[in-house]
Amino acid sequence: MKMKNTIFRKDKIVIILAVIFISSIILFHGSMLLNKPNGDSIEWNYDGAPRSSIVYESGDITIQNQFISEAIFIMGNNVNVTIVNSTIHNNIYIFNKGILNFIENSTIFGNIIFSDYSYGNIINSSINGNIECRDNSKLDFLYCITPLTNLWKFNSANLTLHNVSFNQLNEFGTYGSIKIYDSNLNIAMLNGYSSSLVYFYNTTVLNIQDSAFPYVEITGPATFISLGSEYQTSERTVTLTWIAFDSPIIDGFLNLTFDILVDGNPYTTVNFSGYKQKYSGSSEIELTTTGMHNISIICIDSMGNNYTSTLDINIIDYPSFNWVFFGIGVGIIGIIVLVFYVFFKRKQDEGYYSSLGIIFRRELQEEKLKTIIFTLISIAPGIILYFVFAVMNRFLDNFGIDQIRLFSSYVINFYLQYLGVAFTITFASTGIINAKSNGVLSWFLSKPVRRWEFLWGKILTYISLSVLISIASAISFTLGGILFVDPIYYSDIISMGGYIFLIGLLALIPLTALSVLFSTLFRKSGLAIFLPILILMILPTLVSFLPLLFRHEWPLLLSYPYYLERLGNLWISQSGGGLSSAVAPYSQLLDIEIISISLNSAGIVLILSAILIISLLIATLYIQRIDIT
Repeated sequence: MKMKNTIFRKDKIVIILAVIFISSIILFHGSMLLNKPNGDSIEWNYDGAPRSSIVYESGDITIQNQFISEAIFIMGNNVNVTIVNSTIHNNIYIFNKGILNFIENSTIFGNIIFSDYSYGNIINSSINGNIECRDNSKLDFLYCITPLTNLWKFNSANLTLHNVSFNQLNEFGTYGSIKIYDSNLNIAMLNGYSSSLVYFYNTTVLNIQDSAFPYVEITGPATFISLGSEYQTSERTVTLTWIAFDSPIIDGFLNLTFDILVDGNPYTTVNFSGYKQKYSGSSEIELTTTGMHNISIICIDSMGNNYTSTLDINIIDYPSFNWVFFGIGVGIIGIIVLVFYVFFKRKQDEGYYSSLGIIFRRELQEEKLKTIIFTLISIAPGIILYFVFAVMNRFLDNFGIDQIRLFSSYVINFYLQYLGVAFTITFASTGIINAKSNGVLSWFLSKPVRRWEFLWGKILTYISLSVLISIASAISFTLGGILFVDPIYYSDIISMGGYIFLIGLLALIPLTALSVLFSTLFRKSGLAIFLPILILMILPTLVSFLPLLFRHEWPLLLSYPYYLERLGNLWISQSGGGLSSAVAPYSQLLDIEIISISLNSAGIVLILSAILIISLLIATLYIQRIDIT
């Protein structure tokens, strides 16, 4: 009995295993029947297949001479479906990078929808539903007569139609294009952006409803970026350039009108009609007053649709050099010098002996060669700028007064730093120290020479050399730029030369006073030479990054070149700079807001004048008390 039960249990196990095996075979073959076909050029018969949709994800599939009632989904990145002489009674959806070839008398009674980066090729077939192209899809629609078809274009799809007759085109795109050749359609409704272009070539359209705005973008002045930003210039004539396009373009013909407004008032009108796909225009805008101006371009198409692009321009009002005031100042200084000369002359006639004139003439004679060398050095920047401007004028279309101001500002800032170091080391920094060390000062003081006269004889010599160098620099900069501007800007260049002269004086004379003070205070020439280098080169480099730490520009007040750069910004070019302005790019990169200093030219002149007077006063008082021996 036990043996029979054991045998029976074994038989049950065998039967169960057999049932599982047969069931797995049935399920496997059933899944093969339900799944899509996969392979190269495989033909399948779908008649009577019990399912609602067919999905293709990969491979090359050909459907030929078939009748399909299910919806078809083509949704792979490597799938290519070709439908030949077949009838589809449902919709076809193409996704991802799927490809559909609908050719050779095929017919569909549903819709065809292309999405993503899919591609469609419809040739000599009938579409009784709609065709929709979305995203970045692409469609070639060729040799089809489908009078009931409505074609929809969205997003950035690209469509090309040849020899097609269909009902209606509905365009709602943002980019991309529709190109229609040798075709017929009843209605074209254009509702998208003008950047989604529609081209009709030898095509009959019974009704065009154009709601697309034309597009115009300001492309110049050259340094302007059309992002609603402000453009700054000192030029009174602005060359405005723009590009424009519209949709549709019929047989390559573009028809646009441009109304240009200045500060809301009509300025000029530009009409264009021609065989172009995109129009590039330009106009010279005269702005007679300084300050903020608004220039608008209104682009109007043939249907009356319009689009406006705007540019804000700030005409910078750089101050004109006041030659009358300058002449009065020179005259006053001349009168003061004449009064002192007459005063000392009378004193000498009365028996008072002064060696100031003798020392002054002696110093000029001894420094004659150095004076010639530094004068030639002062001319060099203007000559270099002349050749730079000549090259820029040849290769740049927008070269003008703005570029001359900008480059002149940069050059004068760096030039004065290096010239200041060379000038003070050569002349003022070691003048008194050398006179003390080689016994010249003791020899002079053994004569009827007062100490302050010896000091001021040298100071007057250095001031005279500073004036001569500043005059040479101003003339060279003026001649270097005046040949490359329109005559209306001659006064600007001459004013710029006048301000370069003043900046040179304000740079060299206070620096000379500081150097004379150091030379008077110290007995070793090394320290007197090092301090001008510290003031003009080392300290400005270190101080220029402190605003990042303090979130304020006040540390720049410790930098001597900062005052000169600030004067250059106020008088020559707002865009100019040097070592003290090196922090600006880093503050933008690190997104750090730095509080700026409001320092005008009068305040800078006052600060530099205070440095000059205090330095000369201390040097004069100190030399009266030091032990020469």
